[in-house]
Amino acid sequence: MPLSRRTLITAAAPLGLGGVLATTGCFAADDDQGGLVFATALTPAAGLSPHSEDAFLLARWAVAETLLGLDDNGLPVPKLALDWTQAEPTAWDLTLRDGVRFHDGTALDAAAAAAALNAAATAASVPRVIDGIGLTAAATGDRTLRVTTAAADPVLPQRLSSPYLAILAPGAYRDGTVDPAGFATGPFHITASTSTGATLERNDDYWGEPAAMAGYRADYVPDAATRVAALRSGEAHVIEAVPYAQIANLEASQLQDAPTGRTVSLYLNTATGPLADPALRAAVAAAIDTAPIVDDIYEGRADAPEGLFGPALAWAADHRDHTLPDAATPAGETLRIATYSNRAELPETLTVLADQLTTAGFAVETEVREYNDIEPDMLAGDFDAFLMSRSVVQDSGDAYTYLDSDFTSDGGFNASLLADPAVDQAVAAIATAAGPDMDPDTAAAARQHAVLDAEAVVLATVAVIPIAHERLVTGVAGGAANVTSDPREREIITTATTME
Repeated sequence: MPLSRRTLITAAAPLGLGGVLATTGCFAADDDQGGLVFATALTPAAGLSPHSEDAFLLARWAVAETLLGLDDNGLPVPKLALDWTQAEPTAWDLTLRDGVRFHDGTALDAAAAAAALNAAATAASVPRVIDGIGLTAAATGDRTLRVTTAAADPVLPQRLSSPYLAILAPGAYRDGTVDPAGFATGPFHITASTSTGATLERNDDYWGEPAAMAGYRADYVPDAATRVAALRSGEAHVIEAVPYAQIANLEASQLQDAPTGRTVSLYLNTATGPLADPALRAAVAAAIDTAPIVDDIYEGRADAPEGLFGPALAWAADHRDHTLPDAATPAGETLRIATYSNRAELPETLTVLADQLTTAGFAVETEVREYNDIEPDMLAGDFDAFLMSRSVVQDSGDAYTYLDSDFTSDGGFNASLLADPAVDQAVAAIATAAGPDMDPDTAAAARQHAVLDAEAVVLATVAVIPIAHERLVTGVAGGAANVTSDPREREIITTATTME
């Protein structure tokens, strides 16, 4: 009798690192750092530039910081800036914290902060959190600056919390490139960076509470099985994105589990190919059964999809009803569907979806590559469908920016290539849902209701099909403590993190 999926994984795990790292690992050679080793799922795509997905490495490493942060409810709180005021509908004034120095020893002032924001706004690839809003910044004093947008933007403070808008010293920006090493403000600074990882040391001039650790090492390990093997062997002490299928191979004490605003969805190409036909998109939706994915691949540790927003966002429980187009009968249309390998569950999920779509009458071709390699093709519309795990509050902490970037005609991360006036109108309505005279609770409720209204309009286009709501599972072992499980996936290593 064939071994079950779980048995095969369990049987393979004891082989350890010796037989795995030669083909899939990215671990650096042992050094004399003697401290914590953090195995990351992401590898740099753009030389650690915060204008790319690399921004989240800098945030999770506690290297780079932003003007504002977010509290547990997604509301802005002070970080490098102490206060912020909406001076005009399109302008916000901020006052910087005094006594902050970059890792190169230069002082943070308003001119440097404004230059960093303007560099992001004029980057060759503008970060999706500010794409299309016309952001500009200018110093109005030594420690005061004004940030303006083309139109009124009630969530600009939340946007300024995004890792994409990390504030770096002027020396980081050279010849069209951005190099954060030695130019950020966080409690750790990068002392060495190679193709396999980075070495980080405590910033003894940090403006806040100093880091508990003298330093640590971050290794790039995109292969999930290798990360788990490293945790088991003691070669890594913290790993992110533990594969659900391998949770049983780790001790309960080695796992940190937290709800997250991350949803796995199938994004359908609405502009070109067979799925430009709404009736065939509806046929794809009708063919998909998410139960075996949630129950088997995610080992029951994910939630069945209720919409784009999962149970980690309690206010989103009251999803609006929506009606899908009438489904056509597939007649052998070829669908090219793809995903990436950085999250172990996605290729397995893709296989299940491909089988379901084939049974429904489609011809299916699949493709799996590493995320950094496949993202440009995904955004260019090279696939008929793309399976992606997407945090709906990661960029700004506000669901509006996710809907705006992913589903509007001018969205900077519109994988479905959706251009629907009804969607554009519904998403735009979120920005004006809260009136200026509303108290904060009423304003928040009004925006949340508008988000759910827009969600229903998006789902009715069948541009996206939710598959599962993930939970965040981090591996922690070998004496590491105070490792953060952040629902927004921005923080992992902090000043409180220690290594025995």
